[in-house]
Amino acid sequence: MAILARKEKTHIKEAFESILRADYISIDGFDQLEKLEEYYIDFFNTTSLLYQKQDNYISGRRGTGKTTLLLRGYYECLKTISPKLIKKNHSFGDSKVLPIYIDLNTCNEIFDSESKMDLIEIHFIRQLIESLKQQLNVMFDEKHLLLFKKENPALEDLDLIEKVLVEGLKISTSRVSKVTDTTSEAQESSIKAGIGTKGLTAEASIKDTTGNERQVETTEIRGLNIQDFITKVNQIKRKAGIDSIFVFIDEFSDLNEEAQSKFSSLIKNLLGSKINMFFKIGVITDRFSFGEKIILGRDLYPIPLDLNEHVERYDGVVGALKKLEYYISLLIDKRLSTFGNGVNYYDVFSIKKEILAQRLARASMGITRTIGWVLQNAWTQSQTNEKEESRITLQDLYFGIRSARKIYFKQFQGSIKGRLVPGYYMDMWNRIIEKALKEKNKYPDRPASHILLDPIRKDYMNIFCENFLMHLLEEGRSSKAGGNYNLYAIDFDICNDNNIKYAEEKDEFTAIRFIYDSVLNEFDPYFIKEKVKSYKCPECDRIYDETEVAHVKVKRCHDDDEKLEEIIHKETPTSEGNYVEVEIKILGLINALDELEAMSAQEIADAVGCSRQKVSNWGSKVLAKKGLINITPKNGKNYYYGNDL
Repeated sequence: MAILARKEKTHIKEAFESILRADYISIDGFDQLEKLEEYYIDFFNTTSLLYQKQDNYISGRRGTGKTTLLLRGYYECLKTISPKLIKKNHSFGDSKVLPIYIDLNTCNEIFDSESKMDLIEIHFIRQLIESLKQQLNVMFDEKHLLLFKKENPALEDLDLIEKVLVEGLKISTSRVSKVTDTTSEAQESSIKAGIGTKGLTAEASIKDTTGNERQVETTEIRGLNIQDFITKVNQIKRKAGIDSIFVFIDEFSDLNEEAQSKFSSLIKNLLGSKINMFFKIGVITDRFSFGEKIILGRDLYPIPLDLNEHVERYDGVVGALKKLEYYISLLIDKRLSTFGNGVNYYDVFSIKKEILAQRLARASMGITRTIGWVLQNAWTQSQTNEKEESRITLQDLYFGIRSARKIYFKQFQGSIKGRLVPGYYMDMWNRIIEKALKEKNKYPDRPASHILLDPIRKDYMNIFCENFLMHLLEEGRSSKAGGNYNLYAIDFDICNDNNIKYAEEKDEFTAIRFIYDSVLNEFDPYFIKEKVKSYKCPECDRIYDETEVAHVKVKRCHDDDEKLEEIIHKETPTSEGNYVEVEIKILGLINALDELEAMSAQEIADAVGCSRQKVSNWGSKVLAKKGLINITPKNGKNYYYGNDL
């Protein structure tokens, strides 16, 4: 073990920050993408799925590595086509794959609520063309780019399409208006524009008439649609000998529901275009909808990143956690070797590697960003210790784990406080903890960290899983009491904080005492919202739709013959505003901060898992102007904290 110099400590800090966030990686050059390839760990062998010639959606909770995976795929495609990377090995054999990367978080205006579908189509084609042109400049040096453009005259057509779209936006919406004027002359005019064999064409005629009415007709530009774009891109593809095109689309879930619906309709027209153009779309678990027209598993194939999606592959929860421990050890070694400049594991940690991996696996449950947050805070804490050795100890590690849990709970608390999340979620959370503590007090030496729920109540847990207070581990887990349930784990540090023993073996979380349906059934009226009535058995808590029991006057349970009780649905109080998941987390965290705890945009972005620009722009231009948050300047930075609601 060597005493680390200041420069080496800086490298270690960078290594842990790289685990925390991926949005710092720029696609405008190759250095960062090359470094990403060097340290990337493919936890669940998802890159092989990403490289397949099919349309995919990559799903996972925030922080599971969706952006990192998309960037990794983007760089792998670059290596097949860029002369700058001609000597690099890649996974596509002799194929050339042209990549286009789009971050939807930077182009929300495309989906403005007033935009009609034809305008959205135009905006998105412009975004595709702009991204393609920018990324061609990255792929090729000046000499090769000139040659590529010379060999591909269709690129000029793309420039022409973009020009017409920009200039044509003023007259792109078809409209007919009739204005009555009893004294003045009227003019009737028509404008036509399009793309002919010789490029842009336009015709205009003006005819003077005299009368009491004036009718103005503006005709929509025709021939500038998705099919035109596909045709031109296909010409480029064939001429350049490109085998396929991969379009990587990130942050789909940062669109609100209306924008997701509009974008899905647009994407449907591009899927299966027959020109080997494939879409790879990143979405957040339970925060996306592709509408009715796109069928998951047929039009879009899943690439899941959540731990529970891979449990079956590793022979259950215990096996999956063992595999996760192995990957975490590998991840830390890779980051230190890439960033550490010769620093090894035991220069940084005074903990055995297997103990570190075991604790981090349970604290993160597959959330890579949590690993980065824990290690960053543990490292900072280790450097403030007044002792000669400044390596990370087990105590420092638990400080990091506690820091992560506190920041996640603040997001949850602030969301409740600001009515972004219904208040009954706090009541549900309190019931869960009360039940776990009751089980712990009954059997102090037995674990009480896991719970089982009927799959019908899966939606009840979404907010808790989203805020990392609970973790879905397995669907369809058999219980010793009979029946199949969804298995969840209460957050590792919350268990530590309440002296709840954490379950490690299968037999420790399948007993009847871990079934929590009786605890949560009082909240059923908030979730069961169908138009038909619903009924519940007071004895076994089974829920029936009206159609199942409508044929009898006295409605009874099929299992125990108890008389059923009608579920009286309750309305959910919510705040004004249509907030997406990332906005709920940002505003929720700020709501939970007082002036002394105020955080900068970068600190909030690190905690939430988004860009600093998202926090600063939305915070300053929207939230502060509405009086929803407070901002105080300090040392040239803005610091954000909540109002007393």
